[in-house]
Amino acid sequence: MKYQYTKLRRINSPLFIASILIVFLSFSQLLLAATDLGDDPQFQRGKKIYDRYCSKCHGKNANGEGRMTKLYRRKREQLPTNFTTGTYIDRPEDYLRMIITDGGEKHSMSKYMPPFGDEINHAGVDDLIHFIKRTPELHGFSGDTHSKNKQ
Repeated sequence: MKYQYTKLRRINSPLFIASILIVFLSFSQLLLAATDLGDDPQFQRGKKIYDRYCSKCHGKNANGEGRMTKLYRRKREQLPTNFTTGTYIDRPEDYLRMIITDGGEKHSMSKYMPPFGDEINHAGVDDLIHFIKRTPELHGFSGDTHSKNKQ
């Protein structure tokens, strides 16, 4: 009987309750971010463009683990960017636009990043940049980049 009482006391401890609360709040923040992005039409348009042009290298979850990543690892080449980590949240939109439209090699990035300027129009590039900058929110990174002034 004493053992069971000790177990219950641990479950009712303030530390245990605080831990459960922290886990719950963390998951609720992720769900809210996912819900907000689901209601964002520009994010959804950007995701469609990303899925069509970018996911082969950058991965369908934007984590840098697309089908081509195995090849780049074998060649010991620069790997595709993981957009879930927040690396590009604060980068100027003009910088991202140049890389997307001109390709990576022209801007000292990967030579395997092709130019998409002839395939994706200006509005599509805007949507893609919006997707790239907001994707980290799905993975627990906060950043109010979508309300910042465009640079």
